[in-house]
Amino acid sequence: MEWLGFMGPVPDDVVEDKSHSFKLVPWMSWDEWKFVKESLFSSSPDSVASALQRISTWRSRGCTAVAIEVTASIVEIQQQDPFFRNDLNESASQSEEMLAMLYCMAIMRLVNGVVEKTRKKNEISIGEAADAIGIPRMLIDIRHEGSHRDLPSLQLVRLASKKALDWLVSYYWKPQEEAIPTQSNQAAKLRKEINADYVKSRFV
Repeated sequence: MEWLGFMGPVPDDVVEDKSHSFKLVPWMSWDEWKFVKESLFSSSPDSVASALQRISTWRSRGCTAVAIEVTASIVEIQQQDPFFRNDLNESASQSEEMLAMLYCMAIMRLVNGVVEKTRKKNEISIGEAADAIGIPRMLIDIRHEGSHRDLPSLQLVRLASKKALDWLVSYYWKPQEEAIPTQSNQAAKLRKEINADYVKSRFV
């Protein structure tokens, strides 16, 4: 694992160094991160399975972003859904009720992990928090339905899963990928500063 720059609000577990903020991430390099991102959204089931396995390894190391975990959860459910996988046989697919429940749980995790955090941090309503980060209101409604009423229909949560992935790409995956060159430069600069401080300390 490496200490690498992280774009966006700095969480409590960040290690700060001078003018930069860094946090521990579970991937070995940004090349590994990009491999996972490309494989996760691939049309190849084998590539998707490889990405999901890698994310499972990241989870075991801790400090995995909620956006990554929820993306993996939704993609994994879609891989068990014949609506998204025409090559699935009956034994490999889940029942409609189970699929609806799994989708609903993943969407609830997304809203609770991202929207609720924004709401509590800024002391605003959940609707205002959703608008602030541009998350589709449909996801908020499904979270409410799943928490307080009946399980939403499979057709509805399937559509919501696609909207959730589109939002996760725009909220996390695309901005993070665009920030990688800057982060790599910051990480290299930090390593140089650490090495320079170490050399100085040897002569003190």
